[in-house]
Amino acid sequence: MEEDSEVEKEKTLLLEKIKKPYSVVKPTKFCSSNKEITWDGLPGDKTCAGETLYKRAIVRGDAVAVGSSVLVEMDDSDDVSPIYFVEYMFENSDGRKMVHGRLMLRGLQTVLGTSANEREVFLTNDCLVFDLGDVKQTVVMDIRLTPWGYQHRKTNANNDKIDRARAEERRRRRLPLEYYCRSLYWPERGAFFCLSTNTMGLGSGVFQSCKMKETQKEKEIFKVNKSKTTFSLKGAEYSVKDFVYLRPHYFAADGKAMDTSNSRKNARLKPFVVCHLLEIELSKSYKLADPESTKVKVRRFFRPDDISP
Repeated sequence: MEEDSEVEKEKTLLLEKIKKPYSVVKPTKFCSSNKEITWDGLPGDKTCAGETLYKRAIVRGDAVAVGSSVLVEMDDSDDVSPIYFVEYMFENSDGRKMVHGRLMLRGLQTVLGTSANEREVFLTNDCLVFDLGDVKQTVVMDIRLTPWGYQHRKTNANNDKIDRARAEERRRRRLPLEYYCRSLYWPERGAFFCLSTNTMGLGSGVFQSCKMKETQKEKEIFKVNKSKTTFSLKGAEYSVKDFVYLRPHYFAADGKAMDTSNSRKNARLKPFVVCHLLEIELSKSYKLADPESTKVKVRRFFRPDDISP
């Protein structure tokens, strides 16, 4: 049992590392006057909140444009400054010049760890709205689309060789590090994806990932329709007469779902129980439906193993 608990702890720590590959720290505030930060160019369209969009700004002499990447100064000076991809810039109702940025993780901050190239960064769906005054400096970022297939292997290998030689030459000359990005890192799905460049850095005031998160949050809200024939739970919709799986411990006499008569690990785990959803019952004492106060009436189906001696 002690060994099993240790394994579970290790799994939990690994999942936490994957889900939280970086520490969330609020940007610090530079003491910058309005004269040091100015818009460069004419104003564009407006966001849905009525905020004016801009394509380019001058921050302490450096040009920051939509589609570029910047280092953002954080409160904790011990941490490496994070890199953000500029999706769009706007001026809010208080006259503050703001950036809607998209976090880019270094290889060390992903599951790749030390095996990653120090120059490669990975785009994420995590975003942050921060003041233009929090921009520490701009960074050189090359968005790369690598063609896949056996016919491209030689060309890709030659390009990588040239790129490594150029990076080594810059290191010898002590020039600033140049980054490149060619993948989207999505730890929740446990994968790296090709970049969708046609939706990046449009400066339109809309970030596709934010819309996806809002839609997902709406789906996860528990709801029961007026006729009490359908309810939504954790993004899935269930209706009366549907067939569903239920956890076996709901039907176990002793409240346990595992037969531990065998000493082997995970011995004789009970399968999910197939049920027919007959009715949705709401508690009269609650004005709003919630998973705790809502009950369902089901008809259970038995497997041969359930009734055999």
